[in-house]
Amino acid sequence: MTAAFLQTAWLVPLYPLLAAVLSLLWSPGLITRTGPRPCGYINLSMVLVAFGHSVLALIALHTNSAAGAEAVYAPIRFGWVWLSTAGLRLGFDGLITEPALIAMTVITGLHVLTQIYAIGYLEMDWGWPRFFGCLSFFEAGLCALVLTDSLFFSYVLLELLTLGTYLVVGTWFNQSLVVKGARDAFLTKRIGDLVLLAGLVALLPVTGSWNFHDLADWAQGYQQAHGEGAALPWSLSLILLALVAGPLGKCAQIPLHLWLDEAMESPLPSTVLRNSVVVLGGAWVLLRLQPLLALSPLVQIVLVAVGGSTAVVASLIALAQTDVKRALSFLVSSWLGLLFVAVGLGGTAVADHLLLVYPLPMALLLMAVGTVVISNVSQDLTQLGGLWSRRPLMGLAFLTGAAGLMGLPPFGGFAALRELLVLTQASAQPWLLGGLVLLTNALISAGLIRVFCLIWGGDPKPFTVRSAEVLWLMALPTTLLMGLVLHLPPLLSLNGVFAGGPLLGWGPLGWPLVVTTLVGGGSSAFFYLRPHPLAHLPSALGGLQDWLSADMQTERFYQRTVVGLVVSLARWSAWSDERLVDGFSGQAGASAMASARRLSLTTSGRSQAYALSLVVGVLLMATWLLARTSFVSLAGVN
Repeated sequence: MTAAFLQTAWLVPLYPLLAAVLSLLWSPGLITRTGPRPCGYINLSMVLVAFGHSVLALIALHTNSAAGAEAVYAPIRFGWVWLSTAGLRLGFDGLITEPALIAMTVITGLHVLTQIYAIGYLEMDWGWPRFFGCLSFFEAGLCALVLTDSLFFSYVLLELLTLGTYLVVGTWFNQSLVVKGARDAFLTKRIGDLVLLAGLVALLPVTGSWNFHDLADWAQGYQQAHGEGAALPWSLSLILLALVAGPLGKCAQIPLHLWLDEAMESPLPSTVLRNSVVVLGGAWVLLRLQPLLALSPLVQIVLVAVGGSTAVVASLIALAQTDVKRALSFLVSSWLGLLFVAVGLGGTAVADHLLLVYPLPMALLLMAVGTVVISNVSQDLTQLGGLWSRRPLMGLAFLTGAAGLMGLPPFGGFAALRELLVLTQASAQPWLLGGLVLLTNALISAGLIRVFCLIWGGDPKPFTVRSAEVLWLMALPTTLLMGLVLHLPPLLSLNGVFAGGPLLGWGPLGWPLVVTTLVGGGSSAFFYLRPHPLAHLPSALGGLQDWLSADMQTERFYQRTVVGLVVSLARWSAWSDERLVDGFSGQAGASAMASARRLSLTTSGRSQAYALSLVVGVLLMATWLLARTSFVSLAGVN
């Protein structure tokens, strides 16, 4: 019976898409008598259907695999042709595989919990249709992204997710900062999308296909024909670099990392989804392109350099943030930077595991923080504190999520980071890259424990003296998610993702991870659990803290360089258009008008004058013809 759910798993993206379309009935005000709440309930119902379908399809896959039904277990292909003309075929080619079903289960499951959470968070908000519709639109796009086998349609879906980001960030569009955040997030991600489009168009004549499996086969054939490690043509290396730009922007990596903290202006439930699963859309495409990217050592070096620098720099910036949502958003970029390092080193399995263990803990962190933000009316860390005696359950939830992203056994983050550490030891720079992983782990641990100490540690502040419990609609999803994070390691071990039982394959490289976790987290606890003078740098070093809190002045640097260059070019273009193009056409038009005015003076209305003008014209023409004929005759005689 469940086999039917597996065969029709391609329907999963259509459920939330239908909910998003139905939300339009409330968003422009076509339906007003019911209020906005029915729209939210419809979206939640369709998301529940999508989650149930994904779970049943995954159960059917494992059941058939256990029974040895290989014909059913084989990946299921589906698709339809969108455009076929002049030898060009564009079609949505999909593939139902185990990784895709796992990804859809995680995506739809987190959306169920988040939409329940959002009902409590936005209880008094009237923007439900727009907000819940955008959440369902996100889910539809992400589920379609993990199913598609086409790079072209992956690009289309990434563009739709960029549009969804713009819409959901601008939910409270009557605030100027919200408008700026939505605009900046949209434009920053568009830069990476445009470069990806250029690479995508240039790739087709080389490989002959946009399907990921065809690209992997082409890469394998190229290696067999030219030998492993053969130098690529510079044009192909540039194409592969362009393909990296899209995932780089979607995963908020340097230099396209500014959009993620700007997007924090949206309601917190959307931040939960964006920071846990939406940012992983680019990472998913990057992993599908890995066989092709492995052909170019230059691309691999760029991936390691960008990922490594983002991992360290973003975690440093997070240590100086006073806005709790921004502090966690930079840690998102840091973790995904480690994933880029794994892809650059050729560790696809390691990158898959980093991708797998990340969404649930990050969503749990943000849900726990959201319960504090909504009840204390502030997300400024300097105004929070002393909540452990008042909100211990949410504090435990935050610590559980933090442990899931640290190198702390037996949590999933420890196993994934240990695998990455093992991968770095097989690279050309084992000490450098291994040290980078350990340093990033220490900084991420320090950043997470710093946030915990500033919210739940210390003495109560005026904003936290009274901290009411939140609605059960927010507490229940957070508690359920905490249980899932705690049970994630044994589930992964039972399914063979990580070997080694409860300690997830400790090994000799497990100790450095544990030590750096304790050093980073312990240092933050020492400085922030109780107010310590060194928590704020001395005045001589205060500029360093301000520099980090301002994102190392990256935005100002872009304003003075990239934006300044674009503005200068725009001004020059406007000047040339006004003075040269418009000036030439304007002068030509003015000359024509002046000639017409002068010619109009010869118009008297007398027929004798017209006849005289005609006779004079004929005589002048005859004189010119006779003179030309005489000149030609003389030339012939000579």
